[in-house]
Amino acid sequence: MKINHISTPIGVLCLFFDEEFNLIKITKPKKLRTINEKAHSEFIRNIKILFDDYFEGKTIIIDYPIKMHSISEFDRKVLNFIKKIPFGQTVSYKWIAKNLKTSPRAVGQALKRNPLPIIIPCHRIIKSSGEIGGYSLGIEAKKWLIEHEKTILYKLPSHKT
Repeated sequence: MKINHISTPIGVLCLFFDEEFNLIKITKPKKLRTINEKAHSEFIRNIKILFDDYFEGKTIIIDYPIKMHSISEFDRKVLNFIKKIPFGQTVSYKWIAKNLKTSPRAVGQALKRNPLPIIIPCHRIIKSSGEIGGYSLGIEAKKWLIEHEKTILYKLPSHKT
């Protein structure tokens, strides 16, 4: 396994890769580490560019090879479903639960185990009351991502009438 850290507007992210440089996990590091840009391989430089473009509003998707290891069939079903939620939109845990014929709590637990937040956009899922809900990268990061996507969506030429 290969590990690298990148700096983003929501803080430092720890990226985990398998031996073929497929992205397998994204977390916030427990300890801040110095980021050595020169140590990045070509693969890691490429994903860093994709994240930079996403955070700068130049792209709405981070298209990079991923692998999801050791997740249940139910979690995979939930994560595959939320990948279809459009950029800049939010839906409720309850709405997803209704579509997947399960409970909002089960959806929340599956999202809690999402190994690839941002890539699999669980930040787009909120409570039906409009409250933000939980997020593995932190509530402030979730708020920032939701606002960022809405702002970028508004600026896109295809969005203007």
